[in-house]
Amino acid sequence: MNEVDEHITLLAELLAGERGRIVALNGGTETEKRLSDIGLALDSEIEVLVAGNRSAVLVAAGATRVAIEPDLARRIRVRRFGGPHGRGGSGRRHHGRGRRFRR
Repeated sequence: MNEVDEHITLLAELLAGERGRIVALNGGTETEKRLSDIGLALDSEIEVLVAGNRSAVLVAAGATRVAIEPDLARRIRVRRFGGPHGRGGSGRRHHGRGRRFRR
């Protein structure tokens, strides 16, 4: 019987502040090359900076910041290892409307 790893999910499903490692790229060699060219390859550690349901997902991979289209974010599988609810992140979705600062 195959054991399902509950920590593997789609990049599109991560919340802002969650971190993970890319474990699979679905979409063929063209997609893999395109992602590798922008710094997102298998085994890359990423952090979601801005998560959106229908908008681009902004991720950080090292010093690189990349906005990924929603359909492409659904082709990237990651192993989650940090984020909301006691796992290192805020757990809030940020939809790119700018940050609000308290004075």
